[in-house]
Amino acid sequence: MTTKDEVKALWKLCFTDSDEFTDLYFDLRYKDDINMAVREEGKIISALQMISYPMTFCGETIATSYVSGACTHPDYRSHGAMRRLLRLTHRRMYDDGILLSTLIPAEKWLFGYYAKSGYTPRFGYVMERVNVEKLIPSGSYRVEEEDEASAELYQYFDNRMRERACCMLHSYEDFLVIMADLRLGGGKVLVARRADRMAGMAFVVMDAGSLYIKELLADGIPGQTGFEAVKDTLLSAAVTLYPGAVIEYIHPSSGDSSTLGMARLIHVEKMLSILARKHPVLSLSIQIEDDDAIPENNGYYIVENGNCYREYREGREYHLYTIESLTAKSFETEHPYMSLMLN
Repeated sequence: MTTKDEVKALWKLCFTDSDEFTDLYFDLRYKDDINMAVREEGKIISALQMISYPMTFCGETIATSYVSGACTHPDYRSHGAMRRLLRLTHRRMYDDGILLSTLIPAEKWLFGYYAKSGYTPRFGYVMERVNVEKLIPSGSYRVEEEDEASAELYQYFDNRMRERACCMLHSYEDFLVIMADLRLGGGKVLVARRADRMAGMAFVVMDAGSLYIKELLADGIPGQTGFEAVKDTLLSAAVTLYPGAVIEYIHPSSGDSSTLGMARLIHVEKMLSILARKHPVLSLSIQIEDDDAIPENNGYYIVENGNCYREYREGREYHLYTIESLTAKSFETEHPYMSLMLN
């Protein structure tokens, strides 16, 4: 049995995903070189995949790694296998030049579990129930359904996502996976055009009687006239396609009401350097001493005058942070967002 076959069998044992989704994941997303596993008695008892994602952060694009499919064989749970696997994974991420690790807990109790490995809830969202009577569609746009990924579709998608200040991005390869998953779930991509030029797009899928707008991107700035006109036009088209459905619009907001994902710093010095460049008036004196997986992160840091210094200065008061609390501090003024993660 290959490693891929072993991991797939473990996935089926641990998760309740359909065979169709599992096949899609292992055909399009899984690769041996992104898989991490713990073996005992000659078999894989715990596994996860590290999926690379770029992310906008403080005016730059950083390398992040998303922990996917983390699972342990039922017979080997509660013996530290996943904690051990996460330590190995974080070490591998650091060696690969990753700055941040992210994940989406499959169940609420797992937020506390992952916190023990340095993760903190950071990625928020708002789920807004759409009042269809207040929609004001514009006759300047026509809306079409798109079934297949295209270079035009991806380019528009990528450009709009990059305009967000702190947002997980998707490669073209991942975009193909997103589109395949959407088709598998009976979803659609609605595209708004003005003449022949794209002006917006929405990813919609029906689930348990509600229509979820899983992502909506449009020209302009949310809250301003241009964006809102395209948004209302796309939502009105969704209402026409799914008459009578309750529409739930998921989107980023500075007033996040729900938490989706967690984050953990992987390379402290590089992340603090980016923060320092973005906020030159920021002044911090930090001590880290609890990172067992990446001991290179432990030590003293000074952030001031737009720079990060790795040094100890006599007479200076250093504030002790855990990896978890420093991750939270690093995103204190940001509102990280992730969408279309196949969660």
